Amino acid sequence: MASSVFPPVPGEPDVCVPASLIGGAAEILALVGDMAGHDRDGTFRARVEDFMDEIGAEPRAAADWLLGSVRRLAREAEEALAREGVAVDRELPCYWRSRRALG
Repeated sequence: MASSVFPPVPGEPDVCVPASLIGGAAEILALVGDMAGHDRDGTFRARVEDFMDEIGAEPRAAADWLLGSVRRLAREAEEALAREGVAVDRELPCYWRSRRALG
């Protein structure tokens, strides 16, 4: 079924994974993308660049790639599930504080 969503890449195998795995990955990637989007003072990006430097990558280019990929992959995973008509329960809501605890 994967090839009906995305055209096959020559020489690359199709794999089947549970929808919950794709949905969970999409949710996490979207949250990381949102964190990066809320980085008003540049601290998040600086940490990403520091990490990339530590692992031997060119910090700015690697951070650009990583942060851009996070958002794109989240969107593509969610779109793939939607095209197949698959709804996946989100995990984050089980960690939300209740209104009573916030009051």
